[in-house]
Formats: sequence, C-alpha cells, structure tokens
Amino acid sequence: MATSVTIGLDAQIRQLIKRNAKESRRFEFKLRVELGSAGAKAELIRDVLALANSEGESPRDDGLLIIGFKDGQCQDIRNEHYDGATFGQILDAYIFPPVDLSYEEVGNDRRSRVGVLIVKPDPGILYVVRKKLQDETQRALLLPGQSWGRKSARKMELNGESIHARLADISARKITAATTLLLERIARLEQESGPALEVKRIRWEMESTRLWPELERSLKKLLPYAREFDHPVKHEVLDAVRAATARSRDNMSASGAYAIDAVLAELIPTSFGGMRHPSYREISSEDQALLKRVEDAMFELTWDACRYVRDSEILKIFAQRYQVLLRLVTLNRLQRLQTPFLDNARRCQEICAELRNGAPFSEGASILEESINDALDAPVPPKHPTKGRKG
Repeated sequence: MATSVTIGLDAQIRQLIKRNAKESRRFEFKLRVELGSAGAKAELIRDVLALANSEGESPRDDGLLIIGFKDGQCQDIRNEHYDGATFGQILDAYIFPPVDLSYEEVGNDRRSRVGVLIVKPDPGILYVVRKKLQDETQRALLLPGQSWGRKSARKMELNGESIHARLADISARKITAATTLLLERIARLEQESGPALEVKRIRWEMESTRLWPELERSLKKLLPYAREFDHPVKHEVLDAVRAATARSRDNMSASGAYAIDAVLAELIPTSFGGMRHPSYREISSEDQALLKRVEDAMFELTWDACRYVRDSEILKIFAQRYQVLLRLVTLNRLQRLQTPFLDNARRCQEICAELRNGAPFSEGASILEESINDALDAPVPPKHPTKGRKG
C-alpha cells in the first residue's frame, strides 16, 4: 500500500513533471516497474543502489524513483497495484546494508497518478549487492559486492577503484566529524590553560591591588600575550586590562596611562595595513569584534580622563589612541563601527564642558577636537587594488 503523502512531495513531483525535468543524481523516471522477472528485479535493484550511492552530496537529499512518467510520457499507475511492502522485501533481500525506503503515490496535473519510491540513504554507507541474482537460464544478473551510483543524470556501475575511492571519502568524513569535536574541545582547553590561563593569573593579580605601580608592572606582563597570540587570548588580555581601566579615576598616573595604552596598541589589528590606506584584506568579523572591545576600553578611559582626572598629559595619550581607532574604521569604511566610535568620542568631548571645581576642562575639549578632526580629515583613497587578495 502507498503511505500518506509527505508534505511537499506532491508539489515537487507535479513541478518535475510539468517542466519535463531531466534525470539527475537525486531522481530517476520510469514508465513502469516490472517485478515478474529476475531481469526486472535486477533493474530495480540497480536503480535503487544508484540513487542510494549518488555522488557528491553529504548529507544526501532523498533519492526519488518516479514511476509512471518518462520523457514527457505519462502512464497512470492506478491499476498496477504497486506495493511498498513488496518493493521493500525485494530490495532488502538484495541490498546490503538495507537502505531506508518508503513508497507513496501522488496525483499529477495530467489527471493520472505516479508512484514515488523514496530512497533515504546514509551518506556514511556504500550500498552493495547482498547476494547473487540469476535469471531462468542461470545467468548471473547481480553478483555479491557489485554496486552502482549516479553521476549527474547517468547511472554507472562502480568498479573496484571507484568503490575504494568512495569508501575512502566516507572514512575521511567520519574522521573529520570525530576530530572536529576533539579539536573544538582542545581549543576550549587551550583557552582555559596555557597562555590564556597565564593572562587570567595576571588579571587576578591586578584585581587584588589598587596601587598603580603594581598595576603598571602587571600591564607590562600582558604585552607579549597581546602581541603574539590569537583572538581568544587577546580577549583575555582585554579582560585583564579592564582591571586597570576600572581604576582610571583613582589617582591614575601618566605612566599608568602609557602602560594601558601600550597594551591596547598591541591589540588593535593594524598589521595588514589600514592606517594610511584601506586594508589589503577584508577586516574579519573577529578583528572587528576586537576593535569594538578596544574602543569600549578607550571610551571608559577617555570619559574618566575628561570628567574626573582632567590631566592634559593623560588625556593626550587616550585621545591619540582614539584617533587611531577612528582613522582605522574611517579608512576601511567600517560604518557600523565608525558611527558609535565617533559618538562616544563626542560624548567625552562634551563632558569636558561640565564644571568641576568651578571650571570646565576646555583644554581637554580642544585636545579631543584635534584628534577627531585629524582622524576624519584623513583622505580616503579608492580601495587598494589588491584588497581582497589572499595572503
């Protein structure tokens, strides 16, 4: 008996028939399926093996053996009494390992019905002939170990070399799937140990003190980690820097400001260009996320310098770093970063007008104005002719 129609299958079959679609790796058309002879059974088995072993897809879509239509001709299968259980018995007897199958019947626009044998293969398996099938004259039609596949619209017997190649591909995919999980676990462990753990230890030292000389010594320890390691470690470095930026309004010295700035300078991704001309390659989403976090730290530092510290020497250090950030995102047309970066710099400039001890920080506002204008006035030439090139 035909099973209930899968949602969307009816429409899919109607479209294939309407446009007289050509056969492909995933579907084959037949006007009729004869099961009364060994030759007809062998042909059905080869058809299903070919769909199950279709080349080039992992995971594979279902294969469809569409019965009752071929080359624009339709033949109503209502009176053929095809039976899914019969198909299953024949195919299970001769295909190893058994392939997941179902059979359905659907209507088409030509007022007839077609049958659809749905082949649901496992891409981690190569399906082969289970046992010999002979015709009435004892001529072998199928032999154990034989296999077929589809390449584009063509059904082809797989020889020893192609069987070996497909088994090697299956093994490679399984190894990749297994090792991917292992590599992800290793990456997590590396983030929790090695350089990342050393940075965490430096952060713990910084969090345990409020003395700027000790904070400066810890900041200097962060420099090689900011310079030499990849994004996970760099983000750990930023977490550690925040232990210092959180204390920027507490008697921060100029030497402390220089120590923080030195670490942030190493974290800004400028090694591929991008300060005097657009970058030679696209700035990755990982680098953009890093830039955003560096700017978060700079905003916190610059805000405190403008509102609380009000030391021109210290503000010049942070204003120059803000200038670098703004120039980088401006030259590289990173509008989604430039807008918030510029807004934050302007907010810091505005707070300089706030009266503290009866006076604004007018010099601070001028320092920031100069840095902002210098960053935005940088000429933006056409994109570099080699931008996007690998390497």
